[in-house]
Amino acid sequence: MLHTGTGFFLGDPYARPFPTGYRGDPAARGAAMENFILSASGWRTLFAAGGGGENRAEDISLAGRELAAAMAQTFADFIFQRGFAAHGGPCLAVGIDSRFTGPRIAEMMIRVFLLRGIRPRYLFITPAPEIMAWAGANRELDGFVYVSASHNPVGYNGVKFGLGGGVLGGEDSRRLIQAFRNLTADKARMSELIAALTAASPEMAEKLEPVFQETSRWKKEAEASYETFIRRVITGEDDSSRQRAALEILRSEILSRGCGLAIDFNGSARTLSIDRPFLEGFGVALKTMGAKPREITHTIEPEGEALQPCRKQLEEAHAADPRFIFGYVPDNDGDRGNIVFWDEPAARARILEAQEVFALACYAELAFLAWRNGGGLPAKTAVAVNDPTSVRIDRIAQSFGAKVFRAEVGEANVVSLAKKLREEGWTVRILGEGSNGGVIIRPSEVRDPLSTVFALLKLLYLPLFDSRPARTSLSAILSGLPRFLTLSASADEARLTIKTQDHGVLKERYEEIFLREWEARKKDLAGFGIASWEEINHEGVTARSGMGKAFRSGAGRGGLTLLLKDPSGTPRAFLWMRGSGTEPLFRVCVDLEGGDAKVFEYLLKWHTGMVMEADNAD
Repeated sequence: MLHTGTGFFLGDPYARPFPTGYRGDPAARGAAMENFILSASGWRTLFAAGGGGENRAEDISLAGRELAAAMAQTFADFIFQRGFAAHGGPCLAVGIDSRFTGPRIAEMMIRVFLLRGIRPRYLFITPAPEIMAWAGANRELDGFVYVSASHNPVGYNGVKFGLGGGVLGGEDSRRLIQAFRNLTADKARMSELIAALTAASPEMAEKLEPVFQETSRWKKEAEASYETFIRRVITGEDDSSRQRAALEILRSEILSRGCGLAIDFNGSARTLSIDRPFLEGFGVALKTMGAKPREITHTIEPEGEALQPCRKQLEEAHAADPRFIFGYVPDNDGDRGNIVFWDEPAARARILEAQEVFALACYAELAFLAWRNGGGLPAKTAVAVNDPTSVRIDRIAQSFGAKVFRAEVGEANVVSLAKKLREEGWTVRILGEGSNGGVIIRPSEVRDPLSTVFALLKLLYLPLFDSRPARTSLSAILSGLPRFLTLSASADEARLTIKTQDHGVLKERYEEIFLREWEARKKDLAGFGIASWEEINHEGVTARSGMGKAFRSGAGRGGLTLLLKDPSGTPRAFLWMRGSGTEPLFRVCVDLEGGDAKVFEYLLKWHTGMVMEADNAD
């Protein structure tokens, strides 16, 4: 059994993956597949032996091992079908977040890759942006496999697959999911795979041991690639000398005026990445907690109550040293980090809502792009977002002369939309999912808390505007942005439990109810400044304006938005719905311009009532 230098289990090359004579358990595998969530955003299910979302067991069941082997076999088939064998066989980066079942799943997948003649490069615990930066920069690597369940509880786990530095999306993702379903349902093929893994156990140890022993080498290389890459992201420059010049301006301003950040790593994969030395290199003082891998003290999703420990830490740090002005909390795979900040007028630390995080980052990066471009944006500048992102982003973009485009929820969808826009001649520097605070800045294709943090640092410390006070606070900047009330994705009201399995049918019923309700509530809505509406259905990167099933395809599981417009035709609010692709939930959102809480509550109650009526219809 091999461990890291800190004692963490890497894998056991001498263990047998399955008992002698084991041929698979189709019934147990089928039952496990019923709860397996498969989407472009990632594959995930409960893997911890014994079940339970908060279970911290390291081992996985035999059915879980079968599924891990099938995941690897499916991706191996995909890799060979794509022709990645011209330079001595395919080579894949393999990494995990800090969940307890990660090493077992990774070990099982690596065994399959070795059987198939694929060379694995195992990083052990690494944040998603790091493995993707390395996979994109290292020409030897054909792609990556990242074992993670993102923001789901610690007992869950799963996987993300990618080529180069980006996660598979679109048709590739759909084909891979179908191939995985087909394989796990095929008793003969699964028995052959299990038998091959079991028979290979004696000689497999000789192949596995060096894979584990080389982990520290590949991890150092990945960290170096990530630091090089994040410098490109922060500056928007490919030329190293221009990067240094831009970063030195930022560093000098931070050293001159002072800056401190509070970080609650919550035992995530970012505990084993570049965050601390990189930020300290800019003169940023740090106060950290949860800074050891698996030192997980609260829920993984960095929203709501999960941000309270960091908020309290920031208050304590600011009381001792006023340089401490904001902080961040990443999720377990380290591809997202939401923000707490020192609210000067309130004289206390406050949690930023996810939509506020993205709004500030969007404002910062559009201002930075204009600054780099001599004072104005390129002629065709766009922002790509997911469909429940607040209309506030449209207002911010319009103030700079940019345009907002929307895709269905899912990081892969937003990234695909940005690529499509760039092919059409648009400049897309910033993209992401406002609903969860996920910020993606070109050339990155994944959310990254360091991108968010440095967007805010640039906004606070660089001279992005002609006239600005000696020191600008986040609270002052926020007060100057368009005001919107948006239902938080972490709020209880945002997550509905429904019994209707066919979401297309649910939406048809909802539309009928909405048409009835619109007529009945016209007077109320007119009093709110709402005079008309438009329905938009988002599927992948496609947006269709119109009501009815003709504007949806397949199972109709995309996002449905009802834009509520003022008399001039300008969107003033929206009602949104979509079944989650990664959790057994039906999500809703309401967005309203202005600060009228009573109107917001009216719209939320109305929207939720229509969804539940549609769910309960005969």
